[in-house]
Amino acid sequence: MTNKRNQTIAIASFLAYKAQLNAKLDGMNDTDYLKNPVGLEVGAYVEDLMKYCSEETVDTVLRQQDKLIARLGETFLFV
Repeated sequence: MTNKRNQTIAIASFLAYKAQLNAKLDGMNDTDYLKNPVGLEVGAYVEDLMKYCSEETVDTVLRQQDKLIARLGETFLFV
């Protein structure tokens, strides 16, 4: 039961972080982003996903993040 709880928390934390990050990114153009990059903390959230969730679950969650991946680049999503 604890494992399911940890999975849920990891997924919810990642998605909440992503929502906050999207709000920040919406107001930035590429030049602003290069001056002050945000989202570099995303790796820690992906690490939690990988720690508590199956590879299949991680793939499913990340597969839905095309816009985030395109904006930040895949480098920040790999641990």
